[in-house]
Amino acid sequence: MSFNSRWIKKVKLKDGRMILLRPEVASDLEMLWEMYSTLSEESLRFLPAPFTRDLVEGWVRNLNFDYVLPILAICEVDGKERIVGAATLQFFHDNVNKHKAEFGIAIHDDFQNLGLGTLLTLDMVEIARRKGLKKVCLNVVLGNNRAMKVYERCGFKVEGLMLMNHFNVHTNAYGNDYSMAILL
Repeated sequence: MSFNSRWIKKVKLKDGRMILLRPEVASDLEMLWEMYSTLSEESLRFLPAPFTRDLVEGWVRNLNFDYVLPILAICEVDGKERIVGAATLQFFHDNVNKHKAEFGIAIHDDFQNLGLGTLLTLDMVEIARRKGLKKVCLNVVLGNNRAMKVYERCGFKVEGLMLMNHFNVHTNAYGNDYSMAILL
């Protein structure tokens, strides 16, 4: 899949700041690393961490929109661009799963509770719809009530509870997830 200009848009946060949503490019490495390396412990306990420099470098080195579409939320802060959120749609290519994509999102602590998670989630669902997909699914850590409210507000429904579905290095424990999805 090639770069699509319809993936670029501006949105307004609850506090009036404007955010640019656009696909990730290789030159975003330093800004991406800055975002992920400064997330709070509270945020990291709800994400599939650890976020290492090698991991982030791999993302930008291996960009292929046919497999993963990363959309970044960029805001001007103190006169310079800053990535304040990131979302992905991971596409499946095998015949039994090619009708759906898996969604992931992270919003920097400084930009939580401003509507960015909702705006970015709705944007990604619309991209999936325009691609002709039938379903977007995600996993959310049990106890991440703010994220669950965002997903529910965007039309996602709980499909099931998955026990011991991930190991979180920040809590040093196995965690349970809800599987959620929206049918398009």
